[in-house]
Amino acid sequence: MDRDTFLTRVGQASLTSVLPSSPPVAAELSEYQADDLVAMFRARAQAVNAVVHGPISRHGAPRVVVGIVTGHDATKFMAWDDLPASGVASAMTSEGMERVDHQIPREEHGRHTLGYLDVDVGITGADAGLAESGSVVLAHGPGRPRMASLIPEVHVVLIEMSSITTTLAHWAAKNPHIAAETTNLVVITGPSRTGDIEQQLNLGVHGPRHVHIVMIR
Repeated sequence: MDRDTFLTRVGQASLTSVLPSSPPVAAELSEYQADDLVAMFRARAQAVNAVVHGPISRHGAPRVVVGIVTGHDATKFMAWDDLPASGVASAMTSEGMERVDHQIPREEHGRHTLGYLDVDVGITGADAGLAESGSVVLAHGPGRPRMASLIPEVHVVLIEMSSITTTLAHWAAKNPHIAAETTNLVVITGPSRTGDIEQQLNLGVHGPRHVHIVMIR
C-alpha cells in the first residue's frame, strides 16, 4: 500500500471512529490513613532518587526553595504562575536570580527558545502525589508551562500534603474530568533515567537530573 492511500484511509477512519467507553472504576479502592500516605510517599520518592523536603508551612516555602536552588548554583529559573505557596519567585529574584518568561513571542520564536537552554531550575506545583510510586502528577495549561518540568537540570515541585493519594486510580476516580480539562497531564517519578545498551542507568539524559519535592502542610 502506498503512502497516500494509507494516509487517506487513516484520515477517513478518524472521522468516524470514537473512543471506547472507560472501564468501570472499582466501587471501593483500598485506602490508607493520611499519615501512612505521607510516609509511604516520602519513602517511595526517595527510592527513585527524588529529594523530599518538609512538611513545611506555606510561609517557609520561599526560604526552602531558595536554599535548594542556591545549592545547585543556579542563576536562571522558570516557574509556574500558580504555585501552592506565594512569594517563591519573588524570593528567588531578590537573591539575584533571573526569571525566564515562558511566553514565546511569535516574532522572536527562534531567538527566544534558544534562551531556554540556559534555564537551570524549573519550579512547579503538583496536582497530586501518588504514595505507592512516589510520583507527582502535573496538569499543564495557561501559566503552567511543560518546559518548567522538562528542560532544566533541576526540577523543584511544591505539593500540598492534602493532595497525596494512594495511586493514580484513586486520584482519577476523584477527578474524572481532569484529562479533558488540561492540555497535558504528566506523571513524574524521580529524575529522568535512561538505560543504555550496556544496561548502565543514566540520570538526566532526557529531563531533569535532580528532582526536589517540597511538601507543604
